Amino acid sequence: MPQRSRRLRAFVVAFPAACLFLIAGSALAQDPEFPAFRFDGQFRLRGEADGRTAGVDPDAATLSRIRGGVEISLLDWVRVYAQLQDARAWGTEDNTLTDASAEQFDLHQGYADLGRTNNFTARLGRQSMGLADERLVGAVEWTNTGRSFDGVRMFGEYKGVTWTAFWMNVAERDELLSVGPHPQLNQGDNDDGWFIGGFATRKFGDVTSELTVLFDRDAITDESYTLNLRAHGRTGSVLYEGAAAYQGGPGRSAYFASAKAGVAIGRGTVAAQLDYLSGDNDTADTETKAFNTLYATNHKFYGYMDYFLDIPGRLDQAGLIDAFLRGTLTTSETTNVRLDLHRFLTAQKRNDERGLGTELDLVGRWRIEQPATLELGIGIFVPEDLASDLLPAFADGKNTTWWGYAQLILNWP
Repeated sequence: MPQRSRRLRAFVVAFPAACLFLIAGSALAQDPEFPAFRFDGQFRLRGEADGRTAGVDPDAATLSRIRGGVEISLLDWVRVYAQLQDARAWGTEDNTLTDASAEQFDLHQGYADLGRTNNFTARLGRQSMGLADERLVGAVEWTNTGRSFDGVRMFGEYKGVTWTAFWMNVAERDELLSVGPHPQLNQGDNDDGWFIGGFATRKFGDVTSELTVLFDRDAITDESYTLNLRAHGRTGSVLYEGAAAYQGGPGRSAYFASAKAGVAIGRGTVAAQLDYLSGDNDTADTETKAFNTLYATNHKFYGYMDYFLDIPGRLDQAGLIDAFLRGTLTTSETTNVRLDLHRFLTAQKRNDERGLGTELDLVGRWRIEQPATLELGIGIFVPEDLASDLLPAFADGKNTTWWGYAQLILNWP
């Protein structure tokens, strides 16, 4: 990396931090209201019965996640937040008596917020981030650890527009020691993985419009630029949503489109949706035409059984078509049920086939009493011929697979 660029990055990080502590230290001595503390936490316990691999005996696992956070307000415009997390699968310790390494204990979030009003806030440090419906950038809270980014994010509101701009370092490739870059091993190449982007949303009557612009450099992709437009709303009992994205860059041209329509009936809704992620009809050429969902929460969109998390890689760059029906029903003030029916195909043929399979997901939630929520779910997947060729879970056959879970969540406050 050029020395000038490295010095600029160091200045961008170090200067605000120095100002923060100098100003805060002076002001705290004069204002008895600070520091002010706010605590939060979460305990989540999930048991899974897993029969998602054809030809293999089912397995079971227990996952737990404990989070504890504290926000310290140093001034009315300076806040510091730290969140510790222990996320583990029960029984994975090497020894129940001597294993004290705590591999799954980490700082999940740690940042400073600088900003006095809703118009502007700068967030510096490790942070969770989700944009829009998390189709391209998500916190992936379903996983036991969740996703965090290291970098700088600025966000606020101006004349009805809610906006976000960020720069995240997602792959530091220079050799680092605890005291900094190693002067001999630092290769001096500007090849760190950067993720840079912006998001803006505004409401026009009943319609909410969203614009997302992303640049991924040498991280998930070699280099890609993604532009996504989305609009969604409700008129009376009719629900609607549409989205389109283009992904370009050197040797890359891909796109995504989605359309959804539904109707509210009493205490429930019924909706149909079609998603199209472009694929590559010739993987031997030099141009990539398969759309990459980057840092998305794919679990929310392409089936709870998670066969389609790495869509380009797992599907041989063939792309994905997902046609599905969704029904939701609020059975009481504290309970609701959702049923999803997916039909999966590849956007481009492989072995003269496109059909991958059909998935049925049923999820129920019961808000027992603040702060406790219980969630139950089950999924069934019926594969087709192409699933045996593309999905590793069906390498040993086309048997119907299944999966289920029970999850308890306690959030406080």
